[in-house]
Amino acid sequence: MTPHHLSIQNKCLDCTMHNQGFFCELSDESQQAFEAAKITNSYSPGSMLFIEGQPANGVYMLCQGEVKLYTCSRDGKVVILHVAKPGELLGLSAVVSNKVYEVSAEVIEPCQVNYISKADFLRLLNKYPDFAMNTVKQLCSRYNDTCNQIRSFVLSNSVADKLAKLMLDWCETSAIGKVNGNGSDPIRIKMRFTHEEVAEMIGTSRETITRLLKEFRQLDLITVKGSDLYIHNTKNLEAMIGRPRGSRSRL
Repeated sequence: MTPHHLSIQNKCLDCTMHNQGFFCELSDESQQAFEAAKITNSYSPGSMLFIEGQPANGVYMLCQGEVKLYTCSRDGKVVILHVAKPGELLGLSAVVSNKVYEVSAEVIEPCQVNYISKADFLRLLNKYPDFAMNTVKQLCSRYNDTCNQIRSFVLSNSVADKLAKLMLDWCETSAIGKVNGNGSDPIRIKMRFTHEEVAEMIGTSRETITRLLKEFRQLDLITVKGSDLYIHNTKNLEAMIGRPRGSRSRL
């Protein structure tokens, strides 16, 4: 029995889950080679795929679910660097560079993951040009994400700005249903993260996140109903970024 009755797709060639941008958008020949080399597993929330500092023995392709990638300081402070979604390769840079895993990977929700050993991955990388190109695209995508995260941390004037930018990113990547893009329609997001985890994403404390969420509600920027977060108007959320705290009012 798989975690939470997850429907596992065992054969890549018959898989109906892949979408544009998935690593597995490969030629039939490359897909068959990948199929022969990969091992499919399912994981429950809280499971660890790998831990920071461990030797990089293989690459994990996320097929279903979400996985958080984080780093931890010696004094126990955690920073979530990325939340991986289906189609992404995890542990890729460590395997390609022949180094240890630079982050830890923890399952957030029930996941299907295809594992491929380091030796097999490098063999496919050398043999199939489209496999290699998709690998490059994955590395570039992670590089761009890292640049955006650094930009947000360095250029944001306040923790409130960082939280607003994080929510705007969720609107693009995690919205439920169709988003019209005019910025004036409410957007629903399923909140899978605790206040502690949100704090770890932007480098602050859980208490600060709790206070800011209350402030955002008072400004009529958001509504929280159970596990659902509603962004009322993305343009108003964007408009508050960079404003001095004392000048914020109901938008």
